[in-house]
Amino acid sequence: MEKILAGLLENMMSQYELYQRVLSLGSEKQPVLVKGDLHELERITREEERLILQVGRLEEQRLSFHRDLAGHFALSPEELTVSEIINRVDEPTGVQFRQVMENMTDVLQKLAETNEANTELVRSSLEFVNFCFNILTDNDSAPSYGDKEDSPKGNAAKIFDRKV
Repeated sequence: MEKILAGLLENMMSQYELYQRVLSLGSEKQPVLVKGDLHELERITREEERLILQVGRLEEQRLSFHRDLAGHFALSPEELTVSEIINRVDEPTGVQFRQVMENMTDVLQKLAETNEANTELVRSSLEFVNFCFNILTDNDSAPSYGDKEDSPKGNAAKIFDRKV
């Protein structure tokens, strides 16, 4: 059981470190999104994808440790929570699990906030692009001076004649 606990703890710490790196990249991405630097955005996104794949492999391994530990405690995997592990192990090991869980919760909360901010930056950029594209393709809704009868619709010059 000690080997399973040590493996689970090491796995969770490794996931925490990877999530910290993803958070760092997410923060690094914000000024890149504002600038619109596509090459740098692509580099950051590739690095994020690489880290997320590593997290996925670690998560599969963690689930295996989790199932083994649940079997050892004669619990179903759904019943075995980190709190339950902390209650069933010695104090030093429990403190380590509590600390890594608090760290993980903190970094995941910060990551969610950063992703939300980045999503809003992307949404704003997309709205601006759509606005500009609509101006270039549709002059019918543009304000004009004079009588409506004096300016025939559809005769205004357009750079693009349709959206794809």
